[in-house]
Formats: sequence, structure tokens, C-alpha cells
Amino acid sequence: MTAVPAFSVVIANYNGGTALDEALTSCVTQGVDEGHCIIVDNGSRDASLERVAQTHPRTEIIRNGCNGGFARAVNQGLRRAAGDYVLILNNDARLLPETLPAFAACFAAHPALVLAGARLLSPDGSPQNCVAALPRWWHEFFPHSLLKGLWPQRFAGKMAHVTQAQPVPSVIGAALVLRRGALPKLGFLDEDFFFYLEETEWCRRAWERGLEVWFCPAAPVIHQLGQTANRFRVAARIEFQRSKLLYLRKTEGPLAAGIVALWLPVKAAVDTLSNGLAVLASLGLSARLRRRFRGYATILLWHLLLRPQSWGLPDKCPQRARP
Repeated sequence: MTAVPAFSVVIANYNGGTALDEALTSCVTQGVDEGHCIIVDNGSRDASLERVAQTHPRTEIIRNGCNGGFARAVNQGLRRAAGDYVLILNNDARLLPETLPAFAACFAAHPALVLAGARLLSPDGSPQNCVAALPRWWHEFFPHSLLKGLWPQRFAGKMAHVTQAQPVPSVIGAALVLRRGALPKLGFLDEDFFFYLEETEWCRRAWERGLEVWFCPAAPVIHQLGQTANRFRVAARIEFQRSKLLYLRKTEGPLAAGIVALWLPVKAAVDTLSNGLAVLASLGLSARLRRRFRGYATILLWHLLLRPQSWGLPDKCPQRARP
């Protein structure tokens, strides 16, 4: 079996509950030195850190008093990491026995590889999206199902039938491994992103700088998808749209971002109207339809109010405000 090199682990945490301890335990069980595990906490109010301090006392914990975002937290951890490879792991993900050896083999076989993504699986074993196309402004005007039908390879997400490691445009950041020696050339995550698309921009930057991003299907990770998003459904969708506009402005310029910024409220208005009609047709008896209508209406209002920074995920640090 391939010898596992020195891995460090960075976990950004925000009210992770018992899942945080499960994530950390899976890393230690699979051979990561507890002293090379770094948790960066974004102002949690639950008992997740206290639990970890009892079960894994040698783990390094960085406590932020507020939520500075995923990118900022990961960068704090990267500055403390000492391993040859740094596993950036969601607090709702767990490693399996084959995960780290497979990542090690993937990096050993591909010297230009700097960012590697795992095969993400739900707790029931069903596949999740592992890779993603790099967003373009014109993607917003077409249903994803249509884009995937026209370009199935380009818009493949779950990669369920892929068995060999291969280069991909970008990988999902729930379980992402960095070759730490490439960090000076690659640079840290862009802290302008609060939540969503920061790893996508990182992957794009890697390719632009002559580095490589690969999907390593032999490295499975169990992921309880969307813990944060499920707790703050509408706020998370607002945060995603904010990150989408930021990504497009950074990668395709203000004109492309401006076009999408004009289109998104139109789309939100259509979604609000169609779901409002569905609520009327059901005589308001469907809780699911009422919830969907309220969600789309809230997103529409956010756009109409010129996207206030105070809307979105909670407990942000004051310096997260953007012009």
C-alpha cells in the first residue's frame, strides 16, 4: 500500500454540533496526527468546540469571535498547517479508510496536481456532485438540465461512473486536498468570498497559473450535504447569488456581472409569481408551496432593495461589509 505522507487537516466550523467531533474523529482514526488537525471556529454558539476539546485535546483550535466566512477561516488554518498536504474538510464530512491513501497515490502520480477533490457520498452511499464547470455569465440564462444535456462532459457533477483520476475544471470544496508546497504560486483563498464559490475561484486560478486540479474517485468522503444551507435556506441562497455576482465580476468583468445582476431579479420575479399562483391553486394548503413562495419573494425583495449586505448568513464580522 502507498505510504500516507504527512497530512494536516483544516476544518472551518460554525455551530457544527456533534458532526464536528465525528469529522475530526474520522481524521484521527485514519492516521492524521491529532496535533496536525486545526479547527477554525467562526463564532459558534453551540457546544461543538467544548466537545472536541474533551475528545481530542491536542487539536489546535483557533477561535474567531464572529463569522468571517469560509475562505478567511481556511486561510487561517493554512497558515498554521505543517503537513505536506492539507485536507480542507467540511465539519459535516467523514473520511473512510481508503481516503488518505488514495489522495496520496493521486498526488504521487501527478506532480503538477495541486488541488484534488474527493468522491463525495451521502450517508446512504448515493453520489453527490464532486466537480463543477467554471461558471460563465451566459449560463444564467439556461436551465442547468439543458446545459448538461447539451454538454454532458462539461457539466458532469456526480461522476458516478468515473473510476480513474482525471483533470477537471473545479472540484467541490467539502473535501479538498492542497499540495502545500504550491501555495506560494497558487495563493490563498480569496477572502472577498464569504461563503460559496471560493473554491471554484481557487481552482480557476490554479489552471490560469499552470497548475492542475484533479478529481480522485478512489478517495471517498461521506458528506452530510448542506448542513449550513439547510439551517438557513433562504439566507444561504442569497449568499450564493451574492458570491455568484462577485465571481463573475472578478473573472469576466463588470459588464458580464452587470448583465447577470439585471437578470437575477427578473428570474426571481418569475419564480415568485409562478409559485404564488401555485399557492393560490392549492388554496394555500401546501406548506411546501407556501415555503417556496416566501423564499422566492424574499430573494426578489433582496434584489429590489439593491442587495443589502446585512441580508444573508448570520453572525458576520463587521469588516465583511462590501461596497
